[in-house]
Amino acid sequence: MGFNMRAHRSSFMLLTSPDRCRGCGLCELVCSISHGNGARPSASRIKVLKDREKHDFRLLVCLQCVNPKCVEACPKKAIWIDDGTGAKIIKEDACDGCGLCAEACPFKSEDNSVIFKHPSKRIYVKCDLCYQRKEGPICVEFCPSQALTLKGR
Repeated sequence: MGFNMRAHRSSFMLLTSPDRCRGCGLCELVCSISHGNGARPSASRIKVLKDREKHDFRLLVCLQCVNPKCVEACPKKAIWIDDGTGAKIIKEDACDGCGLCAEACPFKSEDNSVIFKHPSKRIYVKCDLCYQRKEGPICVEFCPSQALTLKGR
């Protein structure tokens, strides 16, 4: 159980503050390293949407829904809920890459989703709140502008 505390299944989510984000991409970098993908931001479970001309940056990350449509949509039952953090976690060895989880997610737009196809594996990935780290999400720890915070519900 992550975060070194007992909690209800739907207890945590990442909050983003777009007005604080500077578009540095450090969150993407540390996320990809933490999840065993090396320094490869394209494999990150958080995305920074960048419009450098307008100096507008948005963080795209799973909101850890209380009633997750992605879990219901997965025909392989590849998404489980961590009891300690409430994180919805995709089991990579069970995911067949069908994408039904991403389609079911209510937090997607035509060109962006909080559930992503991994750039080199044939699976989908999403933020798992770094549920295995006692310290919590690594992106929160390393964000230099404090644009990310972990919030209990």
